[in-house]
Amino acid sequence: MRSMQHLNFRSASSPTATPRRALRGFTLAEAGAVAAVVAIATAVTIPVFRRVGCSAGRAQSAAQLATLAAAHTAYAADFNDRQYTACPDNLGVFGGSFSTYQAQLGCIPNMTIGTTSGGETLTLGHGSGDCPGVPGGGLFQIPLDIASTSMVGSYRWTNVREFNGYVNGRFYDQTFYAPDDPAMTRKVQKWIDEGRDVERDAQNDILNTTYDYSPAAMYHPRVFGDGTLASAPSYQSPNAVANGEGYRSPSNSQCQYPSLKTRMLERHCMEPYLGPNPAYAGGRTPYLWTQSFRARAQALFFDGSVRLFTTAEAMDAEGRARVPGSTTIRARLWVRNSIYGDGFGAAQADDFVVDTGAHYLTAGGIRGRDTLSPP
Repeated sequence: MRSMQHLNFRSASSPTATPRRALRGFTLAEAGAVAAVVAIATAVTIPVFRRVGCSAGRAQSAAQLATLAAAHTAYAADFNDRQYTACPDNLGVFGGSFSTYQAQLGCIPNMTIGTTSGGETLTLGHGSGDCPGVPGGGLFQIPLDIASTSMVGSYRWTNVREFNGYVNGRFYDQTFYAPDDPAMTRKVQKWIDEGRDVERDAQNDILNTTYDYSPAAMYHPRVFGDGTLASAPSYQSPNAVANGEGYRSPSNSQCQYPSLKTRMLERHCMEPYLGPNPAYAGGRTPYLWTQSFRARAQALFFDGSVRLFTTAEAMDAEGRARVPGSTTIRARLWVRNSIYGDGFGAAQADDFVVDTGAHYLTAGGIRGRDTLSPP
């Protein structure tokens, strides 16, 4: 395009050009040719630009996830090798009811989001009676709401104060916001740059981290299959796990495939960028990693490694993990019988090709795998 503009400029104002002849207009044929060149250039450059835009921040995102890996290690050192959790270990004893728990044992600590510049400390969690929080706020404290398809849960709230003290002590810290996710990160970039803890935004309110923790790995492993049916792992309600331990977060040492089990994953990264998903979250947010075959995200694994993880790799691994000769399509790497069914967010997917619950619905939870060794 630059050379075309340069030629057009010279033909209109070059001192060596012959008057009248040099200033003749384009013929229809010439105009058509120019239009064709512009169309081809646009078709080629826009996808390339979008790919570059998505990949430009990958190195920074990888570095941020490495920092978060160190933070998880430090947290585990202080909490007997446990992972961060926002709900009581024995919530299952009370059928998963925060109200019943609080009526019998007292208030459940809320998650502390942070303190605004005006001195307001924001919290999130269940509250009733004299207990702080709001009715129903407990859905944000359990790993993932599997009673509905709301996708609400603490797997998206790792940057609360209870954990961000192991990073830089701020909710709005760059470490928690992927540069590969500009549609979300740019909404809080001002507060990040100013070093704020957290601020209310009249339009966006509070935007949590753009890295999703693996909710399957936050539950007791039996919730996503106890290993007795390796060819067809089955989900069961955390309230049905023996001794009420369904909500008990497992220790890091229970991970059997550290290099194959994802811990954190970029929520959105498409190539090319697809824009907001009209069928998801009111059409205000991009497609999830599980909602397009073109998704490519940086992922942190339990061994501390960070690398690019794609839906294509996850689906290929799922296909290779199926039982040879099986006549039924049953996953081994992630469960299909939860309320989310065939893929996490599959009902709002961009294309019919994608079909995966990797990372989010991992069979066996922390004991399972989200991918396989390269073939």
